[in-house]
Amino acid sequence: MLSPVHDALQQLDLLVQHLSLHRRHHLDQQSVALEGQNFTTRSGKIKTDAVAELQRRVKALEEANNAEKAALDPPSYTEEELMFLYEDVLALPSEPEQPKEMNVQELEQLQSEQDMAVVCAAVERFFLDDSLASSSTQSLLPPHRRLLSYIRAAVLRVEAARETIKPDAEPSIGQHEFLPVAILSVPEFQSILRLSIREGDAEAADLTLDLMKRSGLAVPEDMIDSLLKVCASVGNVVGTERVLVRYLNAPPSPKQRHYHIKSHLLSTPAQTIPSTALELLHSYEAQNLPAPMQTYTSVVTSLFSTNSSLGRAQAWDLFSHMRYVAHADPDATLYTLMIRACASPINMRPSEPEKALDLWAEMTVDRRLSPTAGAYDAVILACARSGRATYVNEAFRLAKQMLDSHRDARGNSAFKPSRRTYCALLEGAKRIGDLSRARWILAQMIVGPTEVEAECVNEEVMMHVFHAYASYRPPFNRNIVKPAEPVQTDSKSTTLTELSITDSETSSHQTGVPVHEPAAVFSHIPPQSGAEVIHEAQILYDRILYDSGLKNISDPTEGGTLPAEQKFKHVELSPRLLNSYLAVHYKHARFEDACNLYRQVFTECQVSKTGRTYVEALERCAIARRGHERTVVLEFAEEVWAGWQELEEAGHDNGRPLSGRTIEKAHIAMIRVLALTNHVDRAMQHLRAFAARYPPSDIRTLTLKPAMRSTRTVLVGERPLVRMTSSVEVPDDHVPPLVMFGDIDVLHHRLVAQRSTSDIKYVAWVCKAYEGALRARRDSALKLKPSEVDEQASVAHLEPPME
Repeated sequence: MLSPVHDALQQLDLLVQHLSLHRRHHLDQQSVALEGQNFTTRSGKIKTDAVAELQRRVKALEEANNAEKAALDPPSYTEEELMFLYEDVLALPSEPEQPKEMNVQELEQLQSEQDMAVVCAAVERFFLDDSLASSSTQSLLPPHRRLLSYIRAAVLRVEAARETIKPDAEPSIGQHEFLPVAILSVPEFQSILRLSIREGDAEAADLTLDLMKRSGLAVPEDMIDSLLKVCASVGNVVGTERVLVRYLNAPPSPKQRHYHIKSHLLSTPAQTIPSTALELLHSYEAQNLPAPMQTYTSVVTSLFSTNSSLGRAQAWDLFSHMRYVAHADPDATLYTLMIRACASPINMRPSEPEKALDLWAEMTVDRRLSPTAGAYDAVILACARSGRATYVNEAFRLAKQMLDSHRDARGNSAFKPSRRTYCALLEGAKRIGDLSRARWILAQMIVGPTEVEAECVNEEVMMHVFHAYASYRPPFNRNIVKPAEPVQTDSKSTTLTELSITDSETSSHQTGVPVHEPAAVFSHIPPQSGAEVIHEAQILYDRILYDSGLKNISDPTEGGTLPAEQKFKHVELSPRLLNSYLAVHYKHARFEDACNLYRQVFTECQVSKTGRTYVEALERCAIARRGHERTVVLEFAEEVWAGWQELEEAGHDNGRPLSGRTIEKAHIAMIRVLALTNHVDRAMQHLRAFAARYPPSDIRTLTLKPAMRSTRTVLVGERPLVRMTSSVEVPDDHVPPLVMFGDIDVLHHRLVAQRSTSDIKYVAWVCKAYEGALRARRDSALKLKPSEVDEQASVAHLEPPME
């Protein structure tokens, strides 16, 4: 909307223009009429004065208009001024720089030198002209030890003198009988304590505080905390509790409670639920002295690391219990831990992305906590592991948000994708068979400079990449292509397609190596056939062997776009890496080629086979295609089964049996192989042997239920008062191996075809027996009450079986 001043200015401009034109026309006429005469009319002078007045007014209005525009228009800035402004507004959060860390180390070194100087000065002061100075035994000890020996002897003499005069003291002055004897000052005792802790001498550190107390000096709280930290870091529960009893006259501080519980956590064996730490944690809660949030985070981390469903369920219950009785608002570290736990839920699902996104929204939106790189990696992993395309795409969207939504004025991102981020994205890509994304992620990791070993391509990355190749479905399938109509010029002529296929198969049979199409060489287009998939996987595997020094390649970049640098030198040849590489051949290669690779790859890399190796090989045999595969599958299955039996027996002999699910998978796959190859009698013998070794009656035997899993509603107790999991949701990790009808339906079909009535009845009985025993076990578990026996007797049953 135009202002009145602006309107008036426009009208005056038009009037001035009109008058100027009129004046110029009038003067032209006068100059023509009175040319040569020096004559000026009075009316011309008046008109000239009017024009000047109008021009003056127009100028005044222009100045007023410019002033009004300057007041209304926003100020203008240069690019340099804007950059300077937004650098402060969009500045990324500052992190501790490396020089600062070096300064801390230098300060610690300087503090150590000062402490040594103080102790040496005290030694010279006390041992000067003293009989102890000539002792050879004392001269061999470190300075702080020599000083402690002298102080201990002096304190003993003082205490002996007190005991001598104590009977003669009057009762009225009994309260003043303990007079402090300041042999050393508090700073000198602190120097001795720091030197003892730095050298790992916990006994000398404890003696320092003991002598300080016996000398009559008040022990500072920071010295007690330092000694507690030393005892807790090694899991010394006895030493930690002795320090608390000796030197504390008040309830322990939050930091001291943390060290007390930490000592119990570290003293608990690995893969075991820390029952004593949980009892101590709830005991502090009952005294209205809740532990700090850092302690709850440590306990929850320990429960998740037990790798058991019961431990994970207890971790979720403790998280909800903490928000009810101690800390209602978790910090970013604890949120990250719980979001990461959603990727490994207690139920049978691969992930819980809904719960992870709820916690993510609560942290970032409701609580307005700034997300960290670890929090982004956790929520990306939880979404990617779900295996559903919707949440996998959400994982990639979150990764893009991590890089784009936290940038400074110059476009630099606050977060950089780490190896953990790439592995989380590969988890999602391989589960939906998205090989294009997996190849892109691998390219991003090997193209950029990776000087830090923690960010280089490792065994986990390549395992995910091989899994992506195994789950990939190439768009071209030679078996469904109809061959072209041959042009018959002779009865013995054949088509080019048949000739090429025959030559390819003959060459493959002779060499034992699959024939690959030469065009499939890491182009921007994903592999279009199974042979191209095998070719690319072979290139990657050979490059891993080359960078590891196990194989010589004439040209490491031949056949692909891999860089000449050793980008795979940090890839460890582990069983799971070789299993993933075999999975690619199980899916896309010929059966004979996969068998030959199985026989040579572990020997070549000097890696031992695991239970998963045998199970995956047997499961590949159990889905053998009709025709040639079923004629050769039994020989390979028997070879694999012989190795599996040795592994199974070794697990029973050393007291570390394999997982029940792994055992049943192997036996079920072997039964299916025998049934598919029409060895029905051998399949029945195998089933009877399995039922004899793992009878259904064993399933009815329950494990002890810990007291902390009690479901009774109480308001006070040494267990979580608020739970997020029920007894129904927690699976049983210790169910013995079993067989269901769906697992051996192939055997049942063969028996029906042979009309073997007795064997059909036995199969039905075995399946129903296992099913009934499993149902009875579940019903008994729901009704089971916590055991009255000692908690330590039950934690042994909570140890997860070996994979």
